[in-house]
Amino acid sequence: MVRKLPIRLRAKTELLLPAIPAFADHYMEGLTAHWKAIGRPFSPPEIDHFRRTLRELLKRAFDESPYSSVCVVYETDPPPRTTTSWQIGIRSSTIENEYAEWVAQRTPPLFGDYPDAKVTDLARSLGPPGEVAVLDVGAGTGRNTLPLAKEGFRADAVELNPELAKILRDDVTQQGLPIRVIEGDILDPATPVPQRAYNLVFLAEVVSHFREPAQLRALFETADRLLLPGGLLLFSAFLAHGDYEPDDGARAMGQVMYCSLFTRRELESAAASLPFDLVSDESTRQYEHAHLPPEHWPPTGWYEEWTAGRDVFDLPPGECPIEMRWMTYRKRAAEPPPGGQ
Repeated sequence: MVRKLPIRLRAKTELLLPAIPAFADHYMEGLTAHWKAIGRPFSPPEIDHFRRTLRELLKRAFDESPYSSVCVVYETDPPPRTTTSWQIGIRSSTIENEYAEWVAQRTPPLFGDYPDAKVTDLARSLGPPGEVAVLDVGAGTGRNTLPLAKEGFRADAVELNPELAKILRDDVTQQGLPIRVIEGDILDPATPVPQRAYNLVFLAEVVSHFREPAQLRALFETADRLLLPGGLLLFSAFLAHGDYEPDDGARAMGQVMYCSLFTRRELESAAASLPFDLVSDESTRQYEHAHLPPEHWPPTGWYEEWTAGRDVFDLPPGECPIEMRWMTYRKRAAEPPPGGQ
C-alpha cells in the first residue's frame, strides 16, 4: 500500500538556496531525502545531472552577487504518473536590492538610533569639532553623520544605496544641517569626494560587504587620497582569529550573511607600501558595550550575535573563529625631502 501511495500524493515546492557553491552536496542531500520522502526518488543519472546543474548555477549566482539565490521548483506530475517535473534557475539580487527591502519592510531606525561610540570618541580626539572634517563612508541613514554634524564636526557622507541616501538627504534638509551627501561608490575614483580634505574617514559596518582583498587595497589607496597627513582611517571588519584560515565555504557564507571574512595577513598586504600605521585593533562588540550608554546597548537586536561571528558559525559565544574588529590607521605625515629642500 505504501508503494502505491505516490500515485495519489501531490507536492509542489519552491526553494531559494543561498548561492554558496561549497554547499552543493549539502543541498543535494536535503533534496534527495525529500524526493524519497514523497515517493518520487530520482534515479542515479537524474541525480548526477541535477547535481551538475546545481553546482554550475551556484557558482554563477555567487560570482554575480552573494545575495543572489538558486531557485529550485519541483512538482509531482498528475496521476497515474509517479514522476516529478523540476526547474532550476538564478534569482538575482544585489546589496542595493537587499537594503531597498529593508527600507520597505523594516521599522526605523534600520541600524540603531545611537552613533558608534568608537566613531564619536575618535572624532573628538582630533580637536575642536569646528576644526575637524570627517567623512562617513556607507553612511546609511546617517546614524553617525547626523550626530557628528550636530556636534559641530564638518561632516560629509557617501552612500551607495539610493534608498538610504534619500532618507539621509531628507533628514539633512529637515534638520538644516550642513552635510554634503554624495551618492556613489567610494572605491570608484569618479565619485566626487574632495581630495586631501579629511581628518577622519570611517566605514562602520561597510567592509563586511567587501568581496575580495583587492577592495581592501582600494580602500587604503582611496583613504590616502582623501585624508590629510596625520588623518585617521577607521573601519570595522570581520577578522579571523589566530591561525584560522577561512576556506571557500566560510568566505562565501560570510558574504551571504553580511560578514565578509579577512585575515590580518590580507589587511597587512592591503596596506603595504602605503603611508599608514596601525594605531589600534579592538573588538567592536566589546568596545561598544563598554562605551555606549547602557540604555543603548545593544544597538540593534541582531548586533551582538552578528559582531561575534555567530551569524556564520553556530558556536557558543567566544568560540567563533572570527569577530568584528575596529581597525584604526593613521596616515603618516609627508617626510621632508633630503637636505630639507
